[in-house]
Amino acid sequence: MPGVELQSNNDALVPDLDAISQDPAFVEFASQALGGSEIADGLAPDQLARLAAIGRMRAFAAGEIVCDEHEHSDELYVVGGGAVEVWLDPASIGDTVSTPRRIATLQIGQACGELALIDGGVRSAELRAGPHGARLMAFGRQQLLALCDADTAIGYRIMRNLAGALALRLRLQDMRLYSSEL
Repeated sequence: MPGVELQSNNDALVPDLDAISQDPAFVEFASQALGGSEIADGLAPDQLARLAAIGRMRAFAAGEIVCDEHEHSDELYVVGGGAVEVWLDPASIGDTVSTPRRIATLQIGQACGELALIDGGVRSAELRAGPHGARLMAFGRQQLLALCDADTAIGYRIMRNLAGALALRLRLQDMRLYSSEL
């Protein structure tokens, strides 16, 4: 990208986050890509640019698997276009009679993969691109946690937003369970 300085780090080219956060074109891109996302709520445009600088855009065709249940992975995804379906396979908990089922559909701005990011564990569900495909911004665990450590204002906001998103999902699941028992 023009105007973005690169610095060498362990024989790899790494964007200079300070330079990127000052590039008006990249700040605009970051605001469009992440400004409405649940993990970036409350971040200033320069903070969005720092976050976007460590992300990678990925595109998936309709029905394509983004990540598989029980797979080791360390990425958090933010839906930037299309949708992501969340699927559970009951066979993974010993139910060989039931068939896999979609438990959620995530839309633009929502995050997925946050549990593997937080605890470093395996994926708890399969993620598939929706019927019109999906565009995702992927964030590696190591890079995202390094950014959160380096800029605690960004780190606090991202972790607070993730906690809020997880709490909301848990409350919704509780309501579903409660209503199914009535």
